[in-house]
Amino acid sequence: MDALPAERPEGDNRISGNTVIPPATVSPSRSLRLLQAAFVAAVVAFAWLRFSENTVDNDLWGHVLYGQRAWVRGGLEYTDVLSWTAAGRPWINHELLAELVMGGVHRIGGGTGLWLLMIGFAIVTVGLALRAGRGTGGAQGWIALTLFAVSINTIATGYAVRPQLFTMLALVLLLLILRRIAHGSAAWAIAVPCLFGLWVNSHGGYIAGLVVVGTSACAAAAQSRFTARGSARPVIPWLILPVLALAGALCNPWGWRLLAWTAGSILLPRPGIGEWHPLGFSPPGLALIAIILVSATGWYFSRRAHRWWEMAALIVLAAMALRSQRHTPLFALANLILTPHHLAGALERLAPRCRSLVRLALRPVVQWPVAAMLGANAALTFGQSLSAPRVHPFTLEIERDVFPEAAAAFIQEHGLAGNTITFFDWGQQALWRLPNNPVSFDGRLDTVYPVAVMDAHWRLYAGKDPGPALELERADIALLPNFSPGADWLRAAGWTTVYRDSLAEVQLRRPQSYPNLLDRIPGHHFPFFAKLSATSGRIPFPSDLPVLSTPAAPR
Repeated sequence: MDALPAERPEGDNRISGNTVIPPATVSPSRSLRLLQAAFVAAVVAFAWLRFSENTVDNDLWGHVLYGQRAWVRGGLEYTDVLSWTAAGRPWINHELLAELVMGGVHRIGGGTGLWLLMIGFAIVTVGLALRAGRGTGGAQGWIALTLFAVSINTIATGYAVRPQLFTMLALVLLLLILRRIAHGSAAWAIAVPCLFGLWVNSHGGYIAGLVVVGTSACAAAAQSRFTARGSARPVIPWLILPVLALAGALCNPWGWRLLAWTAGSILLPRPGIGEWHPLGFSPPGLALIAIILVSATGWYFSRRAHRWWEMAALIVLAAMALRSQRHTPLFALANLILTPHHLAGALERLAPRCRSLVRLALRPVVQWPVAAMLGANAALTFGQSLSAPRVHPFTLEIERDVFPEAAAAFIQEHGLAGNTITFFDWGQQALWRLPNNPVSFDGRLDTVYPVAVMDAHWRLYAGKDPGPALELERADIALLPNFSPGADWLRAAGWTTVYRDSLAEVQLRRPQSYPNLLDRIPGHHFPFFAKLSATSGRIPFPSDLPVLSTPAAPR
């Protein structure tokens, strides 16, 4: 290697012996400042693109509707009045606090208000995690930003207008509280039951928080007891944390029964819900595995102090993420808080072996073109966030080729009221759009539906006999995916398809019961085929209140 110049102009980084002098010790050159700004712009643009995603979640209709019903009625609904397969059964609406927020925001700001709510949660949650991960700044700050950049897709999978927003924020707050306690501020323990009291009434993810508290407390107590590094730290504050967290979680309308229900619910099979399945070796799954491996390598090679509670929390969350893609954002956020410190430590050991690469990266001839490429990428990415397929980028949009807006309009237009067999993903949309059509199944799952009813629907969707739990003789209408196994099974059982588009079809058990439909379609030429435009494009999420959330709606 050629000898380095004895002196460099002010603003350059230096390499001396086996040590890379951090950029913070000298003024960065113009090319380095531009490169840093371009990198930040590229990361921010990509984060904006992913976190500003404005397509609706299939449960959004229900969450807003239930929250608005609670506002109108001034309290919690304990029994179901919205379905015909679970009418009168107990309803454990464990997400009521989140739904009150969502319903209230919608009443004030419509779909745009809900979109802004999601953006606000993303800014606060990711901002807190990134601030904690960057530490005092310098090299660790850039490492944290780089880790965030490669984790954006993983984190963004959890960002839709849904109660899970509250779990992601609550997990970040929990880890920050545990850090305070680990640094000797035992008084922060009082924040734990307060946090869990809010969390348990917002989203079922509080159970993940209980697991993190339990494992972290045991690991911290073990380190305090069995290692010289931790022997000076008190054990008692850690041992009481699980008790405090559990006490907070019991502050809900159902008490211990909600905790028992949540534990049982986790074990239920959900064959029709993809986010409860593992990512496997798909591209998102491989990205998650890569993040886990890089992070584990950083922890292994770092010579900085290892806190056992942090390792325990990350191991538990990584296991949950590998088991279910629903939990991947939780691991990525926790990793963003706890791992940059050790990645920086590992890079400190690696830097002396990479002096040639570091010197090359510090040359303006390299920095200028890289900065230009990053800047161009940032501009293109930001432009993409405002262009097709987004039509109304600053509000929530309904994808007409994903949700059966045209089929629902056909049902309304022709007065097809009655008990409706619904596809799971469309059940809560049907509650909003079709107030005269009690649903057979929707996103509330086992909060209201018996296991037998859920299993019957999974069988029907697979094209099998649903069995006696789904009383077909009580059903009038079916709204199912076009040419799906379930639709084929009902057709073979004698049901009549009266409407079909490229996404959905509407079937009737007894078409003669709907004279309004028969009068409008001369010759009774079924099915009515919709134009391709019926399922193309996007429309804004409705800002009008749903009928079922008005004072005159069913109680």
